[in-house]
Amino acid sequence: MEYVIGIDGGGTKTACLFSPLIEGLPNNESEALIVIGEASNPHVVGFDVMKTRLQQLIVHGMETFAIKPSEIIGVSCGLAGVGRPEEEQQVEKVLQRIFLKLDFSEDSLFTIHSDSYIALRGAIPPDATDGILVISGTGSNAIGLANGEDIYRSGGWGHILGDEGSGYQIGLKALNQITKSFDLRGQDTILSKLILDELALEHPKELISYMYGRQPEKSEIARLAKQVIKAASQGDVVAAEILQEAAEDLLEHVESLHKKSKRFNEHTPVMTTGSIFTYSKKVEEHFTRMIHEKKLGIVQMANRSPVYGAAMIAKESVTKRLKK
Repeated sequence: MEYVIGIDGGGTKTACLFSPLIEGLPNNESEALIVIGEASNPHVVGFDVMKTRLQQLIVHGMETFAIKPSEIIGVSCGLAGVGRPEEEQQVEKVLQRIFLKLDFSEDSLFTIHSDSYIALRGAIPPDATDGILVISGTGSNAIGLANGEDIYRSGGWGHILGDEGSGYQIGLKALNQITKSFDLRGQDTILSKLILDELALEHPKELISYMYGRQPEKSEIARLAKQVIKAASQGDVVAAEILQEAAEDLLEHVESLHKKSKRFNEHTPVMTTGSIFTYSKKVEEHFTRMIHEKKLGIVQMANRSPVYGAAMIAKESVTKRLKK
C-alpha cells in the first residue's frame, strides 16, 4: 500500500500523520495514524536538531504502523517560521537527507509550506474553495484561500513590527498600562497586582530591569495575556479594553484579505485558531460580532487540525503528479 505523510512541525511539538493514498482521512482524529514528537521549528531548535527529530519521528511512525520506507510516496511538511525561499531551500536539503537516510523511493514527492498554510487547509471545509483562517497565539496573522489555489496573507511581521491582536501584544499593552497607572497617567487596574504577582515582582519600577535587563522571551510576555483575560473576567475596564482592541486588530487582518481578493464576501468561512481565541471569550465574541456586522464572512469552527491539512496537501500533490 502507498502512503503519504503530513507533518506539522511547531515550536512546542511535532505531529506526523500517515495516510494511505487511496483512502480518505478519518473523521475522528483518534482513528488517524498519528505520532507526536518534540518541537521541530528550525528557528527554535536549529536545522540539525530539526533533522534529527523529524527523522526519529518518521521512523517511529513507520515502526508503529508497520509501514515500509518504499511505501512512502509523498510528504508534505508545514513548519513554523518557514516562509521565505531561502528557508524552504534549507528545509528541502534536510528532507532530502532524511529521505536518503531512510531509503525512501527516489520518486517520492515532498512539498514544504508555512505552518499557517497547512493550518488553513486543515481548517476550511473539504468542499470549500474559499476560506480565511485568523491565528492569534503568541503571534498573530491571517491567511486566505481564494478560488481553490490563490493564497493571500496579512500580518506575520513579528513581534517588533506587528503581531497585533496576539498574546504578545496583549501582554505588552498590559505592562504599559501598569506603568501608566503607577504614573497616574492612566486608570487604576488590578492588572498591576495580578501581573506583578505573576512575575514575582514587588513594585512597578522593577519592570524596568525585568524588560531591559532580563529581556524576557516573547512567549513569556505572551503568557501574561492569561492575567489580562482573568482581570477582564473580574470586571477590570482596562483589561477589557485591551482585549477589545485585540479583537479589532484581528478584524483588520480579515478586512485586509477582503481588499486583496474580491472572492471573499459575507459567505466566506472564517475560522479562528490559537490560544487567545481559545481562552478569551471576550475576544472571540467581539471578533465574531464585528465579522458578521461588517459582512466579512461566517465565523465557524476549524474543520480539521493542521496536520490533517498537511496530509491533504501531500495527497493532492501526489495525485496531480500521477495524473500527468
